[in-house]
Amino acid sequence: MSTDPAAASSTVPPPSLAHLPVGVFAVAMGVGGTAVAWYRLEEAFGLALPVNDILAGVGLAVAAVAVVAYAAKVVRHPGAARAEWQHPVKSAFVGTLPVSLMVLAAAFAPIAEGVSAALWWPGAVLQLLATVLIMRTWIADARVQAVHVHPAWFIPIVGNLVAPLAGVAHAPAEISWYFFGVGALFWLGLLPIVLGRLFLEGTMPWRLAPTLAILAAPPAVASLAWVRLGGSWTDPVAMMLLGVVIFQLALLASQATYLRKVPFAVSAWAYTFPLAAAASALLAAYESGATAFAAWVGVAAVAVASLLVLGLGWRTAVAVVRGELLTAEG
Repeated sequence: MSTDPAAASSTVPPPSLAHLPVGVFAVAMGVGGTAVAWYRLEEAFGLALPVNDILAGVGLAVAAVAVVAYAAKVVRHPGAARAEWQHPVKSAFVGTLPVSLMVLAAAFAPIAEGVSAALWWPGAVLQLLATVLIMRTWIADARVQAVHVHPAWFIPIVGNLVAPLAGVAHAPAEISWYFFGVGALFWLGLLPIVLGRLFLEGTMPWRLAPTLAILAAPPAVASLAWVRLGGSWTDPVAMMLLGVVIFQLALLASQATYLRKVPFAVSAWAYTFPLAAAASALLAAYESGATAFAAWVGVAAVAVASLLVLGLGWRTAVAVVRGELLTAEG
């Protein structure tokens, strides 16, 4: 019995907007976060570079394209969108939408306050909704098992810690404290669950391997938010969080050999925002005079995040041209 190659290839589903992953908003998160890191670098060393402005503009353009594309998916393929939002693994990436808006709000804060506010308010509202709905899925969906847990579960939680970065300037203080409290409490509550999955449930699928970098994001963003809310880089809370950031960066670096072999997927953008957030925290601490050592680690983190944004940006553009972002995951 012979097999017709043409007939066999016809069984492969063609690219479709239904397969556009909601995690595409992580691209805007990474670019926006790197913009903030460059702003911190410029402030820490007294530089006058346009990198923050350029990256903030690029991040906003990427977010706009992603919003239009994903909105088209919701309209044309509502069933696929709902399935993604309720999926035990994929639902956490829904948080990339509100987080990307609030990260860009922080990037635009020193450039255009009006743009920053226009991004922050819808981002904050969506963050509130996303946190409630995603956590409801984790609690109420009987399909959710320990093996479904992965570090990207931190995304909808960390979004609450991102909110105060620009929210302090745009909303009453109690709103920022609300977000900070939710983010800090549930980060610490979720941490042993995620570590238990990583330690005891075997290695993650290759598409999720880059999410290991996300472990660096909560302590980095929490330290930035803590200082924005009135804390100091020299107080015990901030210094403790910076220590955790440095440890997480070292742990991530120890896995670089393995992670370099992982094939490209949109999830690779998970490297960028945590590195940028870590750089922002370390450079802000250095600028305040809290620590000199942080400067070297912060500069290295900015450099790596910037190179990743360039490399992943090129690879993502190639994937768009080839239609790879619109193909079903194997």
